Amino acid sequence: MNSVSIGDLARVFQSRHLTTGLKSDLTRLGQELSTGIRSDISTAVSGDFGPIADIERLLTTLQARKTVTAEATILSASMQTALDAIQENGRSISPSLLSVQSNANAATRQVVARNARERFDMVVTALNTQAGGRTLFGGAATDRAAIATSADMLAALNVITAPETTAAGVVAAVDAWFDAPGGGFETIGYQGSASAAGPFQLDEGEVVNLDFRADASALRDVMKSFAMASLVADGTLAGDAVEQAELLALAGERLIAGDQSLTSFRAEIGMMQERIETASVRNSARQTSLEIARNDLIAVDPYETASRLEAAFTQLETYYAVTVRLSNLKFTDYMR
Repeated sequence: MNSVSIGDLARVFQSRHLTTGLKSDLTRLGQELSTGIRSDISTAVSGDFGPIADIERLLTTLQARKTVTAEATILSASMQTALDAIQENGRSISPSLLSVQSNANAATRQVVARNARERFDMVVTALNTQAGGRTLFGGAATDRAAIATSADMLAALNVITAPETTAAGVVAAVDAWFDAPGGGFETIGYQGSASAAGPFQLDEGEVVNLDFRADASALRDVMKSFAMASLVADGTLAGDAVEQAELLALAGERLIAGDQSLTSFRAEIGMMQERIETASVRNSARQTSLEIARNDLIAVDPYETASRLEAAFTQLETYYAVTVRLSNLKFTDYMR
């Protein structure tokens, strides 16, 4: 029987070729098993990259929209939290303000007025809330406080109400300061932008604009009510217990009347939140569908790949074992 043999140098090159091929298979199969994606995508798609390119482009777009909807969700939820704090402050203090008229005690009036003053600080703090590094109620001016401090606003209000001798006169002066175009509130109180912040692109052709600014009428009314009560704590109408009690009661009445407006204001944000949530769910469903379609094109079968990887390991180990066994053979072992 004829036999064919190869030289030692050829055997070395053959060994290197086999081990390199096996190691390459191990690396490729290990990568495919860890990523779940075929290493040779061209073969997987038969050279037609059009469908997979479209899927990747859509997935990139959806990932960007996922980031946008997440940011919009955080901002709208933060707005609701801030407005809830404002509304709760109004609901908590209004009964005390209304009850002052039936109590002529000066100390009680001062306690209630100081309480209103502290809550005015809380309201301003809530309106200056930031989320994600941006101010919520300042419109396009997201890098600074939306509202001046309560101390600054009260300082201006104390000046214009100083000549007033009746609760009605103080109320009229405060209304004018907050509501007049180009008046004190627009020049001193509101420090945000008159322009809305940029819209959020939720989907193709669908945007949501969280344009809820601190200069909205519902929020101005709340601030006016707290400011009126706070002025009593600063000494407005001092010496006239009846007019001070009247001013506090009017502030309480306005807080109660404005509660519905604030609820409607929050309802608008709630509708925006619903749209954001709907878009988020829809985009997540699309992303899942596209990922499944992509996997159908280029994904590997993990069980098959694991089996092939184990077979390659076994083959390499067997080859090394045989090589070691052959290298230990000696001619003298067969001459005995």
